Amino acid sequence: MNTYRIFITSLLFSLIMASASAATYKWVDENGNVVYSQQPPREGPYETIKTKKPSSVSLQPTPAQSSFMAGKEKEAEEAKKDNTVQQEVAKGEAARAENCKAAKHNLEAYTAFRRVRNEKGEVVMLDDDVRAKRIEEAKEDIKEFCD
Repeated sequence: MNTYRIFITSLLFSLIMASASAATYKWVDENGNVVYSQQPPREGPYETIKTKKPSSVSLQPTPAQSSFMAGKEKEAEEAKKDNTVQQEVAKGEAARAENCKAAKHNLEAYTAFRRVRNEKGEVVMLDDDVRAKRIEEAKEDIKEFCD
């Protein structure tokens, strides 16, 4: 039983290998048409064409593909830079708006009140010279940070 299986398997393998290496034939039929086939014609002259095994597919890009991909990579890189620049500009505008708000608050506080809180959180009384100087600084900050 085992010998029979080996024989059948060998026979099938032989047939598969024979069909894999089958030749291609070329001839001209009675109507003048060129015919290609894996079976030779029954009568008349024919030519055997040698076929090559399919080669492995090259994964190397062509020069045109390489330049195209390089262009796409460059575009993506520029878009990324543009996005980064836009984010930085947005951060700068947000900081500028915050500085504008603080400058307006300072001008209002120094104009309306003589008492202010210092860095320690203590309420202190400003003399006229210091108060005038801080009001001027707040006005300059408003010119710089506010539109």
